Order: sequence, then C-alpha cells, then structure tokens
Amino acid sequence: MKNPLYALLLALPLSCAAQLSEHTDPLHWVFLNTGSERAKAKGLSKEELGKMQAAHVGNFGTLFDQGRLFAAGPLGDNGWIRGIVVLAAMSDAKAKECFGADPFVQNGILDAEIHPWKVDIMKFSAPKKPFQITEHTLCIVKKGTNWAGARLGRTESAMLDLLPSLRAKARSGELAISGPFLDDGDKLGILLFCSTNRAQLQAGLEKEDALAKGRVQVEIHPQYLGAGTFKMPNATAAPPKPGKQTRLFDGRHFDGWEGDTQGTWRIASGALVGGNLSQALPHNEFLCTTREFKNFDLRLKVKLVGTDFVNGGVQFRSQRARDPAYEMIGYQADMGEGYWGSLYDESRRNKTLAHTHAAVIRRIVKANDWNDYIVRCEDRHIRLWLNGILTVDYTEEDNSIPLSGIIGLQIHGGGKAEASYRDIRLEELP
Repeated sequence: MKNPLYALLLALPLSCAAQLSEHTDPLHWVFLNTGSERAKAKGLSKEELGKMQAAHVGNFGTLFDQGRLFAAGPLGDNGWIRGIVVLAAMSDAKAKECFGADPFVQNGILDAEIHPWKVDIMKFSAPKKPFQITEHTLCIVKKGTNWAGARLGRTESAMLDLLPSLRAKARSGELAISGPFLDDGDKLGILLFCSTNRAQLQAGLEKEDALAKGRVQVEIHPQYLGAGTFKMPNATAAPPKPGKQTRLFDGRHFDGWEGDTQGTWRIASGALVGGNLSQALPHNEFLCTTREFKNFDLRLKVKLVGTDFVNGGVQFRSQRARDPAYEMIGYQADMGEGYWGSLYDESRRNKTLAHTHAAVIRRIVKANDWNDYIVRCEDRHIRLWLNGILTVDYTEEDNSIPLSGIIGLQIHGGGKAEASYRDIRLEELP
C-alpha cells in the first residue's frame, strides 16, 4: 500500500492551543511504526483505503482544532518507522487517547510509540502558509552496547551534554532542535537537523566520544516537515529594521482617523482606547484610517484588559462593510486569548488563515500589558511579529483578494473590555 503517513503532509505543521499547564512540561514525541496488522491494508480496496486515510487525516485535524497536535510528518526511507507526531504537553494517557479515532492505529496498521520529550519550545517557528514541504534529517539516539553506567540528563540541553560537538551546530541553527526522552527506554532522545547531508552528519557523529566508545548509537532518517517548522541556518525570523516611518497617531488628536469618537473611542494617556470596563459593547467597533495603504511595515503597541470575551485586532487592507455598517472586511492581526499573533479574515472567509504554536504564544504574550505588534505586507506576502517573535508567514493564493485598503483598530463586542493602541508608526514599502 501507499505510505499512509503521506497523508500527514496535509496536516503539517499544526498549532497547539492552550493545553499547557506550564511551558516547562514535556511534549510527547510519537513514532508511528509499522503495525503488526499491516497486511490488512493489502486487502483493502482503493475506496476503503481512501476512507481510512481521510479519517486518519481528519483525526489529526480534530487534534489540531483541540490544541493537542503540534507537528507531524512522514519519514522518507519507507522503513519500519513510517512517520512522527509531536503532541502538546499532556499526560501519557491523554497522549494515547489522541489516536483513538485513527483507523490505521486502531486496526494495527500503524503502532503509536509514545515518549515524553523535553525540548525548548522556542526552537519551533511559525509555519509557512500555504503549506510547503521541506526535508530534514532525523537522528534517533539510542543506548549502545557499553551504555551501562552512563547517565542522561533530563534538561533541554541533555543531548548536547551527551554529544558536545553538536553545540556549534545548535548555535548555527543546523541542529534545529534536540531533547531527551524521559521514559528511560533504549531510545534516549532526538536530534533533528536542517541539513540533508546525512553522510556528513553520520561521519561527524561517529567522532563523538560517546559513539566511539559504544555508549550510544545513532539511527538516521530523512524526515519531511512543513517549511517554517524550524528556523533555517543563516536565516532570521526577526523583524527587519524599520526604515523611514510616519506616525499615524500623534497621541492627542483623531486626525487621520474616523469612527465613533463620541462614544466608543477616546484618547487616554497617548493611546487610542476603545470600549470600557463597565458595559459590554453590543457589537464590534472599529476606528479607521482615512487613507488606504498597500505595501507597508506597521508597528504599534497594543493592550487588552477586561472580563468576559476580551478581544481586539488590527485590520489592514480592509474596507468598511455596508451591512452591517459597523463591521469591516479584510485581514486582521488578531488579539485575545486563543487568537494572539494569528491572521484572521474578517467578514470575508471568516476564519483564521495562519497562526503559530500556542505554547510559544503563552511564552511571549504580556497579559493586561503592552505588547509590540508588527504587520508587514509585501504584495501577497504577509508576516506578523508579536513581541519580536514571528507568528505568521502567509502568502495569499487568492488573486481576487485586494492588496490595499484602510487600517482599522478593533474593540470586539460582547465583553466588558478595553483595547488600547499607541505608538502607531508606518513605513510605506515599494
């Protein structure tokens, strides 16, 4: 049969919503191995296999929506291990439950081998949208014949302590991520390299003292993941240095802005503030620029406070709607729990277009405080940064979507909340 893990490419890489009790909790690394009942697949018709593949991918989509799936992808050597899955931090029992609706696992065609995995989640980056495949090298570090008496640390740097020559590759980004398993099995942990020169990587690893003395051994595989899962060597995910900027708000007047400035919006302490903490707004309200922009680098500080549903956002390349007139149509750099750092399509496709891992967002958002937002639009390429961390790398494929429009600041209806915006500066790009 065709590798059922190929279908995982449709689900790569995926966000994990707020399921972490603490950011130091281990993730779960899962090997999807060839199952004991793999021969069952040979007796399936194309239609039956297609339905199973759809259910397989659908299960991962459900896990993604629930915030339990972090990333997934197939191996490229058609061996015993068919693919991998990275699950968000949860109990071992909950991790097993993630495969309860997977027909390949439930029918024994695939077997889920689950390991708690200690890693630095900030090594993960914003996945590119639309999805693109990129090849990595997966190295599984295992106990060698002379492991007896050796010890492995339980910190994020444990694999580098075991194989110290890899520290230089970690600094350069060639070693994308590494970390130990925490279950004391024969598999010690994972090294995931950006390089695909596996012969060179193997030769370098064999010079390590731990390998030379037989304390550990390594198993190397081609691994396919979505582009942007990890930062590539010599590439920066940091925002570009700003050029000549124009202030869109002087901190004192509504000049250049239009909206409900008699009720919803006010100026306080040099910020544009929408909403209030004593009464919920019946619907969304937007304060908008009076001119349009196409390609630009927009930088501002934003803050959300309140109770119930607390949400706001920065509209761009947008227009005011006619029915209802208080709405806007276009892109939004979203704000609020479960939405920070994401790109939403307001009143058009009505869905989140791109986002990063919620575990990363939990690390970087400053609750009830000022956060730095950057929106950079270059033709169909849109990127967002939140507090200096890239959260969206999106390229629009729909040629009917306008490339210019007004900028709007949102306070979402339904909550006793305030959305504040200040230090709003824009650099127009070619």
